[in-house]
Amino acid sequence: MIRIYNTLTRQKQEFRPIKQGKISMYVCGPTVYDVPHIGHARSAYSFDVIRRYFEHSGYEVNFIRNVTDVDDKIIKKAAAELDEIGENLTSGRLRTRARDVASRYLKVYHNEMDVLGIKPPTSEPKATENIEQMIKFIELLIEKGYAYAVGANVYFSVEKFPEYGKLSNRDREQMLQGVRVEHDKQKEYPLDFALWKEAKEHEPAWKSPWGMGRPGWHIECSVMSTNLLGPRFDIHGGGLDLIFPHHENEIAQAEACTGERFANYWIHNGLLTVNGEKMSKSLGNYVTISDFLEKYGDPDLLKIAFLMSHYRSPMDYSDEKIDSARSAKDRIMIFFEKAERAGREYEASPGSEADIEAVGRAQWTVNELQERFTEAMDDDFNTSQALSVIFEGVKTGNDHLADPDKSPSEKAQMAKAISNYVLRFADILGLSLNPVKVDQDESKMIEELIARREEARKNRDFKSADRIREELAERGVTVEDTPKGPVWRKS
Repeated sequence: MIRIYNTLTRQKQEFRPIKQGKISMYVCGPTVYDVPHIGHARSAYSFDVIRRYFEHSGYEVNFIRNVTDVDDKIIKKAAAELDEIGENLTSGRLRTRARDVASRYLKVYHNEMDVLGIKPPTSEPKATENIEQMIKFIELLIEKGYAYAVGANVYFSVEKFPEYGKLSNRDREQMLQGVRVEHDKQKEYPLDFALWKEAKEHEPAWKSPWGMGRPGWHIECSVMSTNLLGPRFDIHGGGLDLIFPHHENEIAQAEACTGERFANYWIHNGLLTVNGEKMSKSLGNYVTISDFLEKYGDPDLLKIAFLMSHYRSPMDYSDEKIDSARSAKDRIMIFFEKAERAGREYEASPGSEADIEAVGRAQWTVNELQERFTEAMDDDFNTSQALSVIFEGVKTGNDHLADPDKSPSEKAQMAKAISNYVLRFADILGLSLNPVKVDQDESKMIEELIARREEARKNRDFKSADRIREELAERGVTVEDTPKGPVWRKS
């Protein structure tokens, strides 16, 4: 039984899909005006893990992630680029440039999601491809009395929707405090929000019954989600910062238009800070995905750092956290190498036929790990607890390998069984756990350094041994000493 914390009800609830065995899921995607940063990565990865776990649990997931490809930020970026090259903001130039900006940064986003190993959505609708449907949706809201036009602008009438505020759990007075100062005089009520915006000179615009203009930000998600998933679907997700006003407005528009409950479960991931501060270019702590990959190279390190915190919790990114993630992955990879060695040694000199009891004990151990992993993930996708189950498996495997009373058969069977389950768990969490390939010359050099270190330790020259270990660490080589000699891997 999977239990999900539902932002709408502010409690954990047993997940019950609308259609048995199928899940309809919509997650707010990128506004494509700049390169994605690690905050975008956390959100994308959180919902990727949720989707993967649903699929592992036997569900068929229809996963929709939209693209906002027309927006104030995109237009502003396009105008800045034209200004930089000395071109005028003529109607055609700005509109063409805005399309170029959106297309260019969407390609960057796709590429970086691929590098991170984030699965592509089932469908990825773009705002600009759904303008006609948005216009029809707005017309229906006007017809039902939930919206009104002022010139070429159209606004949603919040006072006509009594349940406004139910997602964010805010009353009208709280919400009004933030808008009174900047109240648009065209609105009948300060909280009313734009469904359609009158076109400004040279900006991207489309024909509508109210004049040339473009959709407001909130309307696109209501329209595209209901178009692809129906008026009522299972899960709507996004970052915690989208609860108000974006998701609150989505609910109001969709339920006013269709007369049905919009999404049954609302899932929101926590926000990310860097060294205790909000990420900002002005503070110099703005970390893009490409920045991270250039510095660390391994997407698994970022993912493991994310997994260490519950998806709903805030997370502070730091070099120390990534170092912890690297150490965690090294523990897994070194166990894999020791397990592989145990298998090779047993095959080379088995001594006796495989012990049936050893196979049974190995299966019992991994079944227990599977149950505990499932229990953690069923509890609102508790990845930090699920990750700890993986490391308990690694510890159990290491303990068996180091136990002199265990037969070669039992060591090999247990190590193989736990390795297979760790890989399976890792796949559910979207981790690749691929070892770094080392060429023959580098491998020979590493082996020589390790041999020198072993000689220094044998001679009780621990100062030289520590110095060699530090040199290996600088080369990205992690060494673990075992009863049968050192085991190393390149990270």
